[in-house]
Amino acid sequence: MNDQITEDELKTMDPHAIVEARDAGRLNQILGLPVRDIPTEGQLTQEHLDRMTPTEIVEAREAGRLNRVLGLPDDTA
Repeated sequence: MNDQITEDELKTMDPHAIVEARDAGRLNQILGLPVRDIPTEGQLTQEHLDRMTPTEIVEAREAGRLNRVLGLPDDTA
């Protein structure tokens, strides 16, 4: 979830892709914002959720990675 975009990659991106990358938190390093350490696998905690972008939260929910936080059955246990 935290693959940061490099300046070279940014130069090749169209405006729509830049907005998507910003919303996903992938431009944080370039923008001087904190780069969050959100695991790419497994169940996430409330602490992770507090540091996630709306896009990351939706992706994690759809992937079933927020089941414990939401009180749903956890298939990964």
